[in-house]
Amino acid sequence: MAHQISCEDAGMDCAFVVQSESDDELVEMALLHGENQHNVEMSEADVRELIKPAG
Repeated sequence: MAHQISCEDAGMDCAFVVQSESDDELVEMALLHGENQHNVEMSEADVRELIKPAG
């Protein structure tokens, strides 16, 4: 089952959404996006809390 993370769910005014079958991949991609696009560093645990079912 695919899951997703969105910047909007993290309180950002950003349309970034990433979907994957792998939660580890979601976390990695969201952390990289946050650092590169928003200059924000989040903990892996905080990012994992943003994971929702895709759809």
